[in-house]
Amino acid sequence: MVAEGWNHNTHYHDRLLRAVPRPCPRALDVGCGLGGFARRLASEAHHVDAIDRDPDVIRRARELSPAAANVRFAEADFLEWRGDEPYDFVSMVATLHHLPFGDAVRHGAALLRPGGVLGVIGLDRARSLAHMCIRGAVAYPTSRFYRLTRRTAEVGAPIREPEMTLETIRRDAAALLPGAVIRRHVLWRYSLVWIKPIRER
Repeated sequence: MVAEGWNHNTHYHDRLLRAVPRPCPRALDVGCGLGGFARRLASEAHHVDAIDRDPDVIRRARELSPAAANVRFAEADFLEWRGDEPYDFVSMVATLHHLPFGDAVRHGAALLRPGGVLGVIGLDRARSLAHMCIRGAVAYPTSRFYRLTRRTAEVGAPIREPEMTLETIRRDAAALLPGAVIRRHVLWRYSLVWIKPIRER
């Protein structure tokens, strides 16, 4: 395994990077793990705060990021994180299902400046055994192909099965983040992109 490479999360990094506003003075990467996405985000944002509550993971992320001078890694609990000033972009890659959904998206939204973007690559639970089999029929061969043709990357984070179905995520997001765009993707992931209104209604 290598620090930079392919896994089910890095597969969707480019999609999330396309959601970063330009210019992007300040960004926050929540649950940064070994810092792979934070390092890529640093090429789009002037300053990146990358947080994780695991001190060993943060130590390793710093060791892997000597050239990322504009990334600040910090051991922190996201729900208690305040930041120095509002962010233009807040990202969560395979992190949201480790947190209380409502509390996490509210806090992420509160940390954004008006016009800022919340970007999520998340995991959802299949709604039934049949649905799980249908998803797997496409996802497993796709995953196998990428594993055989690319260097694989360590995830660097604890594994936890998601509890919310995408239907529940859509319902809750509609109430908490009106206008959020949610899409299902092949490799057991979904994306959520929400732009904070310039003016509150």
